[in-house]
Amino acid sequence: MKNKTGIPYEILAPLDSDEVIIFKEKILKPFDSNVLAFINEVSNLILKDPSFRRYPELVAMAFWMRKSNISKLKTDFETEKGDRLWSARGVVFHIAPSNVDTIFIYSWFLSMLVGNINIVRISSRLNEPVRVLIDLINKIANKEEYSEIKNRFLIIQYERNDEITGHFSSACDVRVIWGGDETIKRIRQIPLDPTATELIFADKFSFSLINADIFNSSDSKSELINNFYNDAYWFGQNACSSPRLVVWLGKADAIDKARKEFWSLLSVSVKKKLENAPAVAVTKLVSECALAINSRGDVRMEESDTSLINRIFINDPDDIDREGHCGGGLFYEFKIEKLEELLKIIKPKDQTISVFGVSEEALRKLMENYRPPGVNRIVPVGRSLNFSSIWDGYNLLREFCREIDIAV
Repeated sequence: MKNKTGIPYEILAPLDSDEVIIFKEKILKPFDSNVLAFINEVSNLILKDPSFRRYPELVAMAFWMRKSNISKLKTDFETEKGDRLWSARGVVFHIAPSNVDTIFIYSWFLSMLVGNINIVRISSRLNEPVRVLIDLINKIANKEEYSEIKNRFLIIQYERNDEITGHFSSACDVRVIWGGDETIKRIRQIPLDPTATELIFADKFSFSLINADIFNSSDSKSELINNFYNDAYWFGQNACSSPRLVVWLGKADAIDKARKEFWSLLSVSVKKKLENAPAVAVTKLVSECALAINSRGDVRMEESDTSLINRIFINDPDDIDREGHCGGGLFYEFKIEKLEELLKIIKPKDQTISVFGVSEEALRKLMENYRPPGVNRIVPVGRSLNFSSIWDGYNLLREFCREIDIAV
């Protein structure tokens, strides 16, 4: 369905909506009861319908937006706010990435929770889970009880077009950009209203930290392998929080033993769950060769019994190629004896460390004492892709609000 304004974009949801109406609507109070009911219904329908189990990313999303979690978000929000007056900023324009299609729902729902009007531009290359999700959203939004919600959002689609992006950028109070570095540079050249603000979610790099001694003595290796698989292979290792490097902590003998068993177990797991993709295998081989040619130090291509796993052992942390990583099951490896040695790896581009066998106390002490230039999240292995209202260093519920200071 085309929109009614003559500007060449397609409205995906709500199907009979009108941009003119959207921009005339007023903001709502934070955690409006109708918004809570709408989000709860989306969550319930996904969790209760067995057909959605084909789309684990949608099930994970629905679990995140379940009623108990949203209630916790509300409690935390109100506790932090206290007696201060926080109000939605107005119109939020979300530009979603193409590599992790469903990320738009988190950004949109958090903004909607605090009362904003939302316009979401999603990729022109829709995959099946996103199509299914949009169909569900249209079905729910068309219910009479959600007419107030229906008039406060648009999900639109268009090919790369700076004129259309400029149209919505000029009319929004917050622009949220998810995307690669070049995409972000291009969009940031498109002006905003002088009173508007912007949130940027650029390309990031993430890695796992595994304590070799703890792994070797663990009785839950299969659970760890399954968790690591989910972190790495969902979204083809292309999510910013997907681990692309494994850092081994411990003595050399313990690390050698742990690495051998870890990759052997993971090989068994991926061969059960995935099919070989020759094109991806070739891309990974090219990336490996390029790294070997351009490396400053000693790099070693490790053997694997499946083309679904490619490994490169690196001795110089400067050889960790954050820009050239191609995804698809390519892993860099690095070893450290002491936790403090992690500091020589961390760069400003790093986002998430997923951890196994290292205490929260030790990690908190490391970050507090040294405050490295990167890393915004530290989570257990298996939770790399779990979304949070605090993301990339932003408290999103807070960022989507402005504070009105009344001091009479």
